[in-house]
Amino acid sequence: MILVTCAGGKTGRAIAGALVSAGQPVRAMVLQESSVAAVSALGVAETCAGDLTNADDVARATDGVTAIYYIAPNMSPDERRNGTNMIKAAKAKGVERFLFHSVLHTQIEELAHHWERHFVEQDIINSGLPFIILQCGSYMQNMLPGWNRMVRTGIHRMAYDIDAPMSLVDLDDVAEAAVKIMTEDGYENGMFEIAGPAITLREKAKILSELLGKPIRAEKEPLDDFLTHGREVGFSDYTLATMTKMFPYYDDHGLVGSAKILEWVLGRPPTGFYTFARRVAVQMK
Repeated sequence: MILVTCAGGKTGRAIAGALVSAGQPVRAMVLQESSVAAVSALGVAETCAGDLTNADDVARATDGVTAIYYIAPNMSPDERRNGTNMIKAAKAKGVERFLFHSVLHTQIEELAHHWERHFVEQDIINSGLPFIILQCGSYMQNMLPGWNRMVRTGIHRMAYDIDAPMSLVDLDDVAEAAVKIMTEDGYENGMFEIAGPAITLREKAKILSELLGKPIRAEKEPLDDFLTHGREVGFSDYTLATMTKMFPYYDDHGLVGSAKILEWVLGRPPTGFYTFARRVAVQMK
């Protein structure tokens, strides 16, 4: 049995669904009871609700599992506490494989949600567990909530510089790689960048213009506008403070990793943005 945490989120649903499709028994852990039905529909063997900050909830979730796919909440002030609870439970239960779904470049102190995860990575390495760490790039799917607005207005907006390079990755590729890494031998005690080819907003807009048959212009959303919208939709103060530093960092540096590791794992080149956008354009018709 493989435990997948944060299974109600975008990443968790993708990973749990891919593992189920590969014939793996999955126990899905979600935060709220209200998420159980939707996650159960993925075909998982078991579901449980619990809070990663609660050591007793984590202990119950890990009871009887042989492997853990640990997805942590994004931009959480409890990053280290969550990690400590998961590591302690995994050690106590003697799990045979502990995979941490992390992010690119956790060495960057200016990116608080990355930096906090580097402490968790350190604790995992020192734990004695048979570990795997995946350092994943930002998902291409992050643009989907704004897709229809983009088509309507002809503007592709993100809150960072339109020429900042980002190693975006298709979440479907991430899930496919995760299944291989989680179920095959030879990945133990390794850290792997899971990223696609770097691309800028300007380059994305050019591709989108071609695919949609209409001009699409790249535009940087002012940070203050983005933060105002974030407050309106309920982002926490911690998340807003993190983003206040994150987007200016992206302006200056982007976030670029190597696509070669993902190509090696998949046995093919990672999905490029053109292929991803063409797929979405067809689905959205």
